[in-house]
Amino acid sequence: MSPRPKRKRTIKIPPAVTGFVPESGDFDPNEKVVLCFEEFESVKLSDYDLLTHLEASKEMGISRPTFTRIYDSARKKIAKAFVENRRITIEGGDVDFEEHWYRCMDCGTVYKQGDLEHAEEEAHCPVCQSKNIIPLQKAVNSPGRQWGFGRHGGKRFGGAGAGGFCICPKCDYREPHVSGTPCSAQLCPHCNIRLIREGSEHHRFVLKKRR
Repeated sequence: MSPRPKRKRTIKIPPAVTGFVPESGDFDPNEKVVLCFEEFESVKLSDYDLLTHLEASKEMGISRPTFTRIYDSARKKIAKAFVENRRITIEGGDVDFEEHWYRCMDCGTVYKQGDLEHAEEEAHCPVCQSKNIIPLQKAVNSPGRQWGFGRHGGKRFGGAGAGGFCICPKCDYREPHVSGTPCSAQLCPHCNIRLIREGSEHHRFVLKKRR
């Protein structure tokens, strides 16, 4: 009898970041802890959204025992990174997104496309028109494929501090930044594009790309 096919874990929204590094800087960049997408989601649902394991398992479309195994694995990996001063990389897994997400590898724009009827609309970045885009679904589930902006030698951006506004890199829709909520965790209500901090290094970089 062949084993039962493994069910993909459902994730509503991709993580707003691709990983974390120790603040001290005293770490080996080659020694990393890989946190899978479903492991990140399990910690978010249980420890941030404060759902029970049963509620969280229903959100991810898996059984409660499976969710508990994923959650326990995630907690152990995070503890290992904290104690051994290692960076955490969020990549890989066996997941399905509820909608179709893309990332531009030239300007860092992350957006979702719910309607796949018009293929030409997905062939280029809606902000800088670059064709160097990747579907996150394919990148996450492909072994060895890294989905993060800057992971292939591209530009990385620092934090923008407190205060200010979050802005859409395409239409310039703005809303006040809320402390504790990353701009990248919010979508423009008009463009379905993740917001970035107005005036940040990333924002200035995108404006140059738009010209």
